Amino acid sequence: MSMERKPRPAEVGPFKVEQLRPGDRYELSQGHAFYCAPTGADGARRVGTGFTVLDTDPAVNEAGVDTGYALDAGTLRAPDIAVGHVPDRPGWVTDGVPPLAVEYAGQCQDETALGTKIDELLARGTRYLWVIRLTEPRHVEIHEPGQLVRTVGLDGVLEAPGVLQNPVPVRTLFEREAAHQ
Repeated sequence: MSMERKPRPAEVGPFKVEQLRPGDRYELSQGHAFYCAPTGADGARRVGTGFTVLDTDPAVNEAGVDTGYALDAGTLRAPDIAVGHVPDRPGWVTDGVPPLAVEYAGQCQDETALGTKIDELLARGTRYLWVIRLTEPRHVEIHEPGQLVRTVGLDGVLEAPGVLQNPVPVRTLFEREAAHQ
C-alpha cells in the first residue's frame, strides 16, 4: 500500500519547540505548527486499549500516551502511544525517539500531516511505526525505515522484535474485550 503525500514547505516556519508547553494542542514540523484536535470517542477508547496491551508486554519498561519528542529546535512530535524511551521527568524528551510509535487514524485524519510525522520519527530512529486505521476495513499499517508499508488485517498479528516480547493480535488494539484476554 502506498500513501501519496503532498510535499512539505521548503522554508522553515517561525515556531520553536521552546514556545510550546505540555498541554498545548500543537505539534511542530520544521517550525510549522499543526493543530492537534481533541480525540474523538472512537480514537480515545482505542488509544486506552492499545496502551494497556503494549504497556503490559513483559519487555516494556517505559510507555506513554502523547509523549512529546523534540526532534530539533523546530520539530516536536507526540505519538498517540510511545513504547520505549519515555523517561520519568518533566518536559519534552530531547535525547531520542521511541523505538515503537503508534498513531490511531480516524476518518478526519490529516493524511499529509500524518505522513510527515511518520517520516520525521522514522528518520530520527523510530524502528516501527504502526498506524491503526479506525475506518473500515480496520487494519494496521506497519512503517519501518527503508521498507515498503505493510498492511495487517483485523485477524492478523503484529511483531516488534527487540521492543516487544509477545506478538500483538491486531484485534486487541481495537477491541477492549480482546485486549483484556
